[in-house]
Amino acid sequence: MNQTYMDLAPPPRRVPVAFRLAELLPFRWWYVWTLLVVAVAPIVLWIRWPAAFAAAAALALAGIYAVHLFGARVRIGLLKWGRVATVTGTEKLTRAQYFNARLPMAHGWTVVRERWSGPNATTKVSYTLDGHRDELVLRGREYVDGVITADVRDPARARCVTAFAYALDRDETGNWVGTLRTRVRVGMACWFVIVIGWLGAAGLAATGTGADLADHGLPTNVPDYGTLQVSGSGTAKTIPCNRGYLSVSGVNNTITVTGHCTSLSVAGKGNRITIDSTDAISTTGTNNVVTYHWGSPNVANTGTSNTVGQG
Repeated sequence: MNQTYMDLAPPPRRVPVAFRLAELLPFRWWYVWTLLVVAVAPIVLWIRWPAAFAAAAALALAGIYAVHLFGARVRIGLLKWGRVATVTGTEKLTRAQYFNARLPMAHGWTVVRERWSGPNATTKVSYTLDGHRDELVLRGREYVDGVITADVRDPARARCVTAFAYALDRDETGNWVGTLRTRVRVGMACWFVIVIGWLGAAGLAATGTGADLADHGLPTNVPDYGTLQVSGSGTAKTIPCNRGYLSVSGVNNTITVTGHCTSLSVAGKGNRITIDSTDAISTTGTNNVVTYHWGSPNVANTGTSNTVGQG
């Protein structure tokens, strides 16, 4: 095999702003999956220590960008300083199987990304540039005749056109047009929203806003003969009770209830509840402590190591 493509302006070339933005806002499913795992897998830990989530969220995003920008640096360098290398041979190293995966397939400069079920090939592509011989290992669909570009400053730094998420269209002078496909633009917008939401959640966790036992959006007192449910982690709160029904859950909360409740129910773990008076107290969960000031409430304690008493 001996492929060359000469319709590329000599380096250095201008790198379109659209390409740089595409590298700054990369939508990759494994990036999204990484953030999802960080958020969901240790969710009990994050509920108890929101500040730990803020630190983990920042580290996860920084790690994703560290990996991505390492590859982006090579791709941007090739856009500016790359030349088309001459492919001298290919060798299939391994073969597996893909099922319904979206994989790129290159013919010359044209890259097609479509759903694919079939062989997953690892191919070693041999190429030359200005007398320098080197090899590039490609994974995915079988390599046919996609363009290989190598950096004139360091020919060992090379990529196939399938490594670029955007189409490498050129004008009549051989310079990059800089247009982005609709799928790329939508992906950039989605990633921007994800990053903003992720940083916002990390900021709320760092400041403790998200752990404020319904200070924002939920009532702070029990309606007359009504019902109120509160939950949280590691917070303190005072709630007026107007002969209503109060339910408390969560972890390590300290709740002071003023007035009289018709009923108080407590669940969760390690909660400390102090109430003026109530007709009935029910507890589930573990290590909860309920103290009432006066009266003789009916007590139903079905949890583990819970304590109900007058004080």
